[in-house]
Amino acid sequence: MSEIQKIGEISPQGTEVSRANKQGGASFEDAIKDAMKETSEIQSEAEKAIEDFSKGEVKDIHTVVIAMEKADLSMQTLMQVRSKLLTAYEEIIRMQV
Repeated sequence: MSEIQKIGEISPQGTEVSRANKQGGASFEDAIKDAMKETSEIQSEAEKAIEDFSKGEVKDIHTVVIAMEKADLSMQTLMQVRSKLLTAYEEIIRMQV
């Protein structure tokens, strides 16, 4: 009977993660959502810079090119994170329990 009581004392594995979130730490999901939102905003800024340049409102091509490169770099970074996440997920799925 004592073995059964010992099993009952084992805490669920998800508790550590839950405690971390309750202590004010950002969750992984929130970090990914924030990165996606930021990338979207940077893309929008680049599109606006291109539009403003084509309308003649902005005379400096350097600002437009910098905005485009920033958007491109942000998207590439997000895609690399996505690829790493998929690779990690596939490795976890292949693990034998």
